[in-house]
Amino acid sequence: MPTQDRPLIWIDGQLVPKSEAKVSVFDHGFLYGDGVFEGIRVYRGKVFKCMSHLKRIYR
Repeated sequence: MPTQDRPLIWIDGQLVPKSEAKVSVFDHGFLYGDGVFEGIRVYRGKVFKCMSHLKRIYR
């Protein structure tokens, strides 16, 4: 499978292949159901308004 088509998971500050993504059973989100879902628009392989999006996330 081409590299860009592999499912990648963002975990602990890095992108890893889906097969390597692991979450500790002691993870706060796992134990208490905490989480955030974020949808990001991508056009032709580029994140739409990337810097505006990142600034909003960090606020």
